[in-house]
Amino acid sequence: MNFDRVMAVTRKDFAEFRKNKYILMTLIVMPLILSIVLPMIYISVINSVGTQSTGEVHLNITVTINYEGVSLSNITLADARLERVNMTNCVLTSCIVGNSTVTRSVLTSVDISNTSIQDCLIFNSRLASVQDDGGNYIRGSFYVGGNDQAKQLRDILFNLLLLWLILIPVMIPTVTASYSFVGEKTNRSLEPLLATPISDFELLVGKSASIFLISIGATWMAFLIAAGVVDLLVSPELGSHPLPNAYWLLGMVLLAPGMCLMSILANVLISSKVSDVRVSQQIGGVLVMPIILFFILSMTGVLASGLLPLFLVSMLVFAIDAAILWISLRIFRREEILVKWK
Repeated sequence: MNFDRVMAVTRKDFAEFRKNKYILMTLIVMPLILSIVLPMIYISVINSVGTQSTGEVHLNITVTINYEGVSLSNITLADARLERVNMTNCVLTSCIVGNSTVTRSVLTSVDISNTSIQDCLIFNSRLASVQDDGGNYIRGSFYVGGNDQAKQLRDILFNLLLLWLILIPVMIPTVTASYSFVGEKTNRSLEPLLATPISDFELLVGKSASIFLISIGATWMAFLIAAGVVDLLVSPELGSHPLPNAYWLLGMVLLAPGMCLMSILANVLISSKVSDVRVSQQIGGVLVMPIILFFILSMTGVLASGLLPLFLVSMLVFAIDAAILWISLRIFRREEILVKWK
């Protein structure tokens, strides 16, 4: 492969893209909308999944009575220390609870540690190593060291947001790739290019490279904007800046480029077979439907559950990319483009 020829095709396409206002608007407006609107939709959900803070919380509790190794029910306590206690239907205010089980109770300004809670109302309290057995309503409280269940749910929501943002590198090439052959045919700049000694492989690589670079550049910029929007809006609730995390970084360097290449190669192939830009875009839009189905299936949470599923899916996407490139080289006919197009 002659890299000089490939770069010549790439530079030529860059020049064509700069002249096309429709392509430039697609590269700017669509990523901006998705990178701002989608995170804002997610924020209300993410912020509702508990409140977490690190550091010591001082509740100024003055202990006047101690309970240890007993069972309590239907009582109201204040300023008490409770160790290894089973409590049901209790009301606690300004207490310290450790190594206990609390069910169907109301706790306000309580320091809770190493305790199982279920069906409780908890306000303005400190929770450390708490086992949440469900049915709890917790507000204005702080998790010291983190709430594992809430953290896992938030991580899945962050990961799902990344997967939906992968729509950006899938959708942009449906516009840019449509002009790779059809647009040049319309502008009468394609015939001289096809008449040069450049090989089919060099031609396809050069055109795909130009589309890939501008598409992935817009994608990465959208990811950074989305991460910034999320950090700005959730940091007051979480007390930290969660993005970009390892999952996002892996998605940006593997899955996003792989999906971008898949969309590019498929749309370039379509563009080389049709003679109208609108027809190319319509077919390209239908082509991405199976990819959108992939995102719908990802809502099950399996793909968003960790780095290994994301890595395996990314490798599968790159394998599909290689297959599409092989098919493109097999059916690409430059003579047909030169002779049969009107």
